[in-house]
Amino acid sequence: WGSRAHALKPRVLHQSSNCLLAGAGGNGGGIRLRGGGGGGGGGDGNGGDDQAFIARYWSKYLELLETKPFVTRMVTGFVIAFTGDVMSQTIQGIEILKMDLKRLILFSCWGGFGFTPIAYQWYNLIERTIPATIAGRAFWKMGMDQVLFPPAITAIFFLTLTVVEGLFTGIEFTLDKGLRVSGKAVPAITDLFDTGVNKVKQDLVPTLITNYKVWPLVQVLNFAVVPLKLQVLFVNTVAVWWNFVLSITQHN
Repeated sequence: WGSRAHALKPRVLHQSSNCLLAGAGGNGGGIRLRGGGGGGGGGDGNGGDDQAFIARYWSKYLELLETKPFVTRMVTGFVIAFTGDVMSQTIQGIEILKMDLKRLILFSCWGGFGFTPIAYQWYNLIERTIPATIAGRAFWKMGMDQVLFPPAITAIFFLTLTVVEGLFTGIEFTLDKGLRVSGKAVPAITDLFDTGVNKVKQDLVPTLITNYKVWPLVQVLNFAVVPLKLQVLFVNTVAVWWNFVLSITQHN
């Protein structure tokens, strides 16, 4: 959990917009002749256009991190969770037209509007707590994060998603059948809470074991090796996989 949220740190707001890709490459090459004589130059030009396109949108994203930091991070969290659940449902063998859109929306809302604000405050606290001059700061930050954050946020995730999804028991939403009211009775809130607590008891420890196999190393690399201007991209890439793991566990 922690390393995905590292993308929320205020420090990333001062990144240079020139951090990822530089230059567009060729200008499209010379004249196209009969028989394919100009094909090679055209290929270079297309590659340059693609790079320029990516660089332009990456620069715009970095600009939004500075001008609208909180909203940009919530949208990013929503997209990451959305991607993770799509991967999860696909791996589970669910066809695109039969994909559970209710589950997808609720899971994505947790990623964008539940986890993101919590993580934003948490990583601000880490920045304030660990002295900037301490030796091995990356390890201290990783230790504080991994000891305290994953157990708490993972328990909150399982409990919250179980209760919220239970409240929408009577609603079904798929691409092939659209939005429907199934007529299923919504369990009492106390029953949903008990189910959520049992979910935490059942899945928290196995999920944390998976977490500790990956995220401590990711955090150390992120804090100590990855350039600041690329930390958002690095963390978000790993976070797509982690949201896939969480979605599989929640909906197993």
